[in-house]
Amino acid sequence: MNDADAPAAASSASAARAPGFAEAADRGENPPEDRRPDSRAAALTARAGRAMRDPVVLVGAALVVVSLALKIHVLRSAYFVEDDFLLFGDAADTGLALGYLTDLHKGHLMPGARMLAYILAGTAPYNWTAASGTMLLLQAGAAAAVFALLWELFGRRWAVIAPLAVYTAAPLTVPVLAWWSAALNAVPFQLATALSLLWTVRYLRSGATRYAWMAAGAVALGMAFSGKAVFLPVLLLAVAALFLVPGRFPGVLWRTVDRDLPFWVSMGMLSVGYGMLYLSRQGSAGGEGADLPSPAVAVGILRRMLGETFPVGAVGGPVEWTPVTATGGLLNPPAAAVAAAWAGLLLAVLASLAVRRRAWRAWALLVGYLLVVDAVPTVIARGRYEPAVGYDPRYVADAALVFALCLALAYLPVRNEQDTERRRPPRRAARAVAVTATAAMTAVGSLSTYAFADTLSGDRVRWYLDTARRSVSEVPAEAGIYPRPVPPDIVLPWNGPRRLTSHLLSPLAAPGVQERIRNPEPAGSALVFNDAGFLVPAEPGEDSAYFGPPEDEECASTIGGRVRWPVEGTGSPMQVLTVSYTSEEETELGAVLGDAWVSARLPAAPDGGVRYVPVPGAGPEITLDTDADRLCMEWVTFGALDPVTAGDPWQEEQDGQQEQDGQQEQEEQEEQEKDGQEQDGQQGR
Repeated sequence: MNDADAPAAASSASAARAPGFAEAADRGENPPEDRRPDSRAAALTARAGRAMRDPVVLVGAALVVVSLALKIHVLRSAYFVEDDFLLFGDAADTGLALGYLTDLHKGHLMPGARMLAYILAGTAPYNWTAASGTMLLLQAGAAAAVFALLWELFGRRWAVIAPLAVYTAAPLTVPVLAWWSAALNAVPFQLATALSLLWTVRYLRSGATRYAWMAAGAVALGMAFSGKAVFLPVLLLAVAALFLVPGRFPGVLWRTVDRDLPFWVSMGMLSVGYGMLYLSRQGSAGGEGADLPSPAVAVGILRRMLGETFPVGAVGGPVEWTPVTATGGLLNPPAAAVAAAWAGLLLAVLASLAVRRRAWRAWALLVGYLLVVDAVPTVIARGRYEPAVGYDPRYVADAALVFALCLALAYLPVRNEQDTERRRPPRRAARAVAVTATAAMTAVGSLSTYAFADTLSGDRVRWYLDTARRSVSEVPAEAGIYPRPVPPDIVLPWNGPRRLTSHLLSPLAAPGVQERIRNPEPAGSALVFNDAGFLVPAEPGEDSAYFGPPEDEECASTIGGRVRWPVEGTGSPMQVLTVSYTSEEETELGAVLGDAWVSARLPAAPDGGVRYVPVPGAGPEITLDTDADRLCMEWVTFGALDPVTAGDPWQEEQDGQQEQDGQQEQEEQEEQEKDGQEQDGQQGR
């Protein structure tokens, strides 16, 4: 019999479930629900005071604080990278609408994450302190919620410190925290998992409706940030049936559902609703969502994820992160580390089965979670890429929480449980083993967390963004700011037009300049961002198509002002028509490329001028319409613009001036030496 027997058998379930109900009645007091607000507040204050003096609470809080300090160390070395830029760019380019919130990003339906990105893009664009600080607060909330869950399940006991330490020190949760776009999925999901479990346990024990609503709200919170939350109702049902409601498996499943049918139906409706919304938005995935995996790749991913990455990360490894990518190190452990991890896990499983026969339920729950929540979605989403995906710990980061919970459930009876099958080992020996194992896992996990910071290269991206931020603070009013790709170590080339500076760097600028970056217009001078982040003058790229006048003529030939030239128009936003011309008075130029038609004003330029005109059409031929009597086109190019300088233009100018001064000084010195030699020759004669 366990703590769920009474409500299952009693007709007045809500009263029988409420903790403290009978005790209050025996003392002649009102039940907890009937207490006045002032007395309830006083009770909460007293409880908080006792908690602050409780050594178990203090040790648990210390674990959380130390783990947060290590994570802060990691975040100081991290910075925005890859999808982080895409999320900020999407948020800045799009108004807050339902379509924006429900568009899939790399196969993820995450309206809550998009909302948070939208808020930050409008208030603190590319502010790492604000972005990472928000995730750190949610991570702290998740750790606190796990502590509360363990306390709720097992009561006040020193034994809950072990699983709490396993979770807070787990290196599996660190790489995903350091990559902001990944943290937007994983960290709120961890918080939602802990809260939904906590409030489901309280609801099943007390029958208080508010806990049912709170559990449903936590599940909805998880779904707002991560697609994995669609499986949260299944996890809640499994925990309830395996550990909270008495009975033999599988009959206990029906008993669990039957006793709280409205609650479980509501949970199921949340999952069904999320699934229907996800399927309805598949068209917004752009080919980056779910797809049929390659069998060979799928097997490779599963072997690495479940056979190496998770076991090594669960016990505190890998200490050394390799290989290193733009988002940090992966978890590709040596064979010795894998063998040691599996030996430790196998020993933990066997020891728990020797102590508690029902421990198999906890390990079955963990295996089921890894397969259903982590492995299958990853294979569906990434199974057509490469097996090395399995070395990425972010795909099993959420399993660290479930592992800690299952570790506790394997060894500890839940509160009020009467487990006659439990064997009690010698207390002193068991305590020594538990303390030693917990300390070892915590130490190794902390070392792995600290080492992960060395695999991050946030300084490079931070310098690039800081430079770009300064560059857009003062932009000449007459200059056009034209797009080009950001460096590949910031956003990979396969992201296409989404990696252009017009999409990613516009949030850094003031509203007026922001629009000029996002939608460039014809201008008399051109600026582009170089790979160092500086906004510098631009010139036609080497691959641009060039058109000039016939031999012995000054102006390009036209037929009544119209000319057609062959080009490779791809529809890229980087396509710019550059026209060098002379004109005694202002005139117009029209350009047609595919479905795109652009008109540009050409100011009078009797001594010659240049005009840059974006033409984003697609087609094999561009047509220009001009006034042949007013305009002389000296030369025309069509293509992307390149920066005239690759580094700091001011430093290069200074270096050039210093070189020029040095040459001048050397020439003067040589001239003086020559004069001296001539004077010596005259004196000798």
